[in-house]
Amino acid sequence: MDMVNIWICELAFLAGGILYGCRKQRRESFLLRFLCCVAGMVCFFFMVNTFMKKYQEPLGIFFWLFGFVLIIVFLYLCWEISWSAAVYDSIWTFLLWQLMYELWLGYGVLGYRIPWQAALGSYFELLLIFIGGYLIAALTVIRWMSEGGPKKIGPRQMISALLIFGVFLILTVSPGGLEMQSGEWQVLYLSQLLLTVVLYLQNELFKKSQMRQELAVMNLLWKKEQEQYELARENIALINQKCHDLKHQIRAIRNVSSEERDRYLEEIEDSVRIYEAIVKTGNEVLDTILTEKSLYCKERGIVVSCVADGSQMDFIHTVDLYAILGNAMDNAIEAVEKFKQAEKRQIDVLIYRQQNFLVINVINPLKGELVYEEELPVTTKGDRKYHGFGLKSMRYLVKKYDGFLNVSTEDGCFSLKILIPIPAVGG
Repeated sequence: MDMVNIWICELAFLAGGILYGCRKQRRESFLLRFLCCVAGMVCFFFMVNTFMKKYQEPLGIFFWLFGFVLIIVFLYLCWEISWSAAVYDSIWTFLLWQLMYELWLGYGVLGYRIPWQAALGSYFELLLIFIGGYLIAALTVIRWMSEGGPKKIGPRQMISALLIFGVFLILTVSPGGLEMQSGEWQVLYLSQLLLTVVLYLQNELFKKSQMRQELAVMNLLWKKEQEQYELARENIALINQKCHDLKHQIRAIRNVSSEERDRYLEEIEDSVRIYEAIVKTGNEVLDTILTEKSLYCKERGIVVSCVADGSQMDFIHTVDLYAILGNAMDNAIEAVEKFKQAEKRQIDVLIYRQQNFLVINVINPLKGELVYEEELPVTTKGDRKYHGFGLKSMRYLVKKYDGFLNVSTEDGCFSLKILIPIPAVGG
């Protein structure tokens, strides 16, 4: 293989890694990291092609394995993924690259040639195969695998992927190249293709298993939200009853001495102030949620500014509404509690109708930068296995009503915005 084809293969290997990374979130200083990694890999290829040229044939597979390691480092340094995900994506990079390379070898074994090869050079068919192959992969396998966001590769999935990769390597170093006969190449290529299909099916099975686990956790959280709502509603009812009883107590103390009466009245006034947190929006469920969270915030010096019209929310199931707004308020409270400045400890809640949509907007100051995964902020709590389902649960419930959830940051504030279509009356 001449030097032009060698460089096409090497740069195509690097391009495969870029294809797997480009759909993921970038790390800070991405451009600098990217350029340094690309320069490092090009230097490695140049060194191999220039100073170790005579070892390329006997040690070719070892050079490519070292390149495989470089792709792992490249993916990890440039994109927000774990080491396990970087290894997994690098396995896919190698498999897809090898399939295209083997296709080019088999193209020669079968004796096919493009009509204008003499005019364009022998390297054109190799370049065409890589471009076409990567285009197909980008529109199919890479796109499908990236739809679930950054992968969380567990030990079982990684071990099975490495086993498939090992078998693939054994087939790769088996008698091959341009010395193969047509039938031998077809068997080898079909075996490699089947291994790639097995790896893809394995990825889909683990992805569905993870989705089932997350759904089970969200169902558990939903039941907890239902229990919490019932408890909150009882507490708010007790508060209302207590405030009502205070009126009778005020009448009773009118007959005591003035000094004692003043003291009692001050105590009662302090008790009645709790009623300031009672929210009336026109929706009992919304009143319960906002009152519960307002009482919590009042005790901790957090100001909740609320402009809410609850008259348009009757179509949302009681527990679903409690779970959506409860999680939104809990996330906002958790964020502002990190501030010591009083002016930062505030939350704005806007609920209104815009045309045929119900709009829920919760805004709060934000401390630090957020890391996103699957278009949602990653939890800052220690164990991500048992935390971070709040926003996922909200998005799941919002989709249940054909709505969508969007998060954004601007000028040091975090904004959670939910739009849900309001069903037509009688629809």
